[in-house]
Amino acid sequence: MFRPPIVPRNRPLIDQPTWRSVLVSYVLVTAIPLLLWFVSQPLVGTVALASIAGLFVGGRRVYRLTRCFYDCQGFTFDLGGTAQITVTQIPTDEAS
Repeated sequence: MFRPPIVPRNRPLIDQPTWRSVLVSYVLVTAIPLLLWFVSQPLVGTVALASIAGLFVGGRRVYRLTRCFYDCQGFTFDLGGTAQITVTQIPTDEAS
């Protein structure tokens, strides 16, 4: 049998929303129309999903390449073992 709390301040955690529960609610509110659109047009949805994933992976790689270029002052591309392309910064002579 259910017994009510002795002190009215002792409410269940459901009545006290956290930032995590609010964020999950907003994500679900956004995801439901997107899922309905994806189900209604699967080809366009698949292309859009693949494009977003490609931009995410490509952006991470560009960021790492840029960071490597600033840290190492250069990088090398290996083209199938037949050729290598090296990109470096030209050193500046600041002997003035």
